[in-house]
Amino acid sequence: MMKQSRRELNKLQCRQRILKASRQLFSATGYDETTMEDVAERAGVSKATLYNYFPSKDSLLMGIAEAELEDVRQLIAGALQDEPSGVEKLRLALLTFVMDSINYVPLSRKITYLNSQEGSGLFATRLGMLEIFRALVEEAQEKGELSRETPAGDIVDLVMGAYLTALFQWPGIGSCSRERCVERLDRLFRMVLAGVLRPERGDGEAGV
Repeated sequence: MMKQSRRELNKLQCRQRILKASRQLFSATGYDETTMEDVAERAGVSKATLYNYFPSKDSLLMGIAEAELEDVRQLIAGALQDEPSGVEKLRLALLTFVMDSINYVPLSRKITYLNSQEGSGLFATRLGMLEIFRALVEEAQEKGELSRETPAGDIVDLVMGAYLTALFQWPGIGSCSRERCVERLDRLFRMVLAGVLRPERGDGEAGV
């Protein structure tokens, strides 16, 4: 069983190495200009190994998007498990999506554009992102932090709008310092939720 676990760990590490290499190349060189051979060379694996994990560049995009969703899910289930405020969990989930996107802005924009199209294989990852936001919104509503009169789906749209604004509307987002981006995103987060935050809780008590 130990050998099996070690083998599974090696496979996971290899997959992560491939995804990291593809993120770097897609961002630096461009998706269309990057070849599978380039990814294999950067990741330090053979082409056969690469194709065993990812049969195409499109599957690499899918893998990158799915890995980001899994990172946020693990954050919520782990580090944020004992966070009492649902609104604060929502803010930190949004912050994680935005800050991770900043590291690879052109690639993140491409993935976001593709996963907005229902015919795209990446559409499922958009649904996954919306499900994460919806679960946190509903938690905040149950705790009385967000208005229960407003449909959860409408609040999710607001939060998703904040993500899209940061990714597509902020000039120079790729060179934005973490401190500046956090400050700006927190301000945007407060504004988009201004109409649905329960007034009696206040910003500080709600975690924003």
